[in-house]
Amino acid sequence: MQRLFFKKFMTSIIFIIMLLSFAFYNFKVSYSPILNTLKQQKTSSTSLVNIIAAVEGTINDNTAGKYKFIELYGYIQKLMYKNEESNFEVVKDKNDFLHYTYFAEKPNPVYHLVERTKSLKAGLKDKRTKLIYMMPPDKYVEGYSKLPYGIPYSYSNETADVFLNLLKKNNIDTIDLRKNLTKSGIENNQLFFKTDHHWTIQTAFWEYTQLVNTLKTKYKLNIDEDGFYTNKDNYNFITYKNAAIGSMARKTGILYSGVDDFTLIYPKFATNYSYYSKTGNQVTNLNGRFEEALLTIDPLRTNKDIYSLEADKYSSYLFGNQGIVHVINKNNLNGPKVLFVKDSFTVPLAAFLSTVCSDVYLVDPRYYTGNIPNYINSVKTDFVFLSFYPQDLTKDFFKFYENK
Repeated sequence: MQRLFFKKFMTSIIFIIMLLSFAFYNFKVSYSPILNTLKQQKTSSTSLVNIIAAVEGTINDNTAGKYKFIELYGYIQKLMYKNEESNFEVVKDKNDFLHYTYFAEKPNPVYHLVERTKSLKAGLKDKRTKLIYMMPPDKYVEGYSKLPYGIPYSYSNETADVFLNLLKKNNIDTIDLRKNLTKSGIENNQLFFKTDHHWTIQTAFWEYTQLVNTLKTKYKLNIDEDGFYTNKDNYNFITYKNAAIGSMARKTGILYSGVDDFTLIYPKFATNYSYYSKTGNQVTNLNGRFEEALLTIDPLRTNKDIYSLEADKYSSYLFGNQGIVHVINKNNLNGPKVLFVKDSFTVPLAAFLSTVCSDVYLVDPRYYTGNIPNYINSVKTDFVFLSFYPQDLTKDFFKFYENK
């Protein structure tokens, strides 16, 4: 009996030592990142709740062997043929595409978002500036995406439909990029990344050509009259096989999600740009060709693990999400000036649109802490585009006129 007790006692001691060692090692690894996070939060004057959330996120990101645990968990889910992970945080459709979703019975209410959009339009100082809502497509493609039995459907497309209809009733122009998506000539399984919610760069380029066509036909804009800048033959398409994973794969592990190809697209023709961005206290200025000023190849060359954010291929364009961005096309100084209040979907599309514009501005409500209407009125623009994909139709992205 004493021998059995001794074995259990020693096992408990070894287990506790292992836990303490693991905790100490994680504290050691996370100590510097935690201090940096606290400094960043202090300079941005955020609330205690946000500070705690930021520190928690830093600790989670620096957990030793984090992705080994994720891979093990994901592989077990795959062995059990499960179509969801972590209580439906990420789900898998019948074509093995991952999705963010949630339980819903009907479209979300969007009246308050419409009111904020109306206020933004009314607050434009230059009444010649055209405000347009541009709706990117949701990853759930009607007629192609199919969810297994029991997997929730978010009604995101239906929410987008209601939102666009209400905008039209309030005399706000809309452009629906979901239309004709399946007629793009791009294979259905190439429209979106499997491991991420974003459209592929090929899809973003095609949607850019559709946007230019709409601006020419509906708004009589004299751009790309001979179709040169929207002709894909005038661009380099370089595909990196099995090179990319998205945010969903970082949650499930690649044994569960798989890996995506990534196609980099940039002009063959001569270009000359200046690029400015500011996020918090970080400012970037660049000059040069499209591939020098508007692209970063660091994610394609990094030696860091495929799971690292530094290896995120989608952020190759315009250096990902920044608070504010200003791009000047020095070869087309008399072109139109456009501004996007946007989420991450817009980034590559805006980069391509810069080929036919003189100035392109971007504002991301998640990273810009200033007053968005004031910023819009501080720059000269011909068009202001609001653009958030269907699942981002929430007040977190419509951070203007909070009283509405």
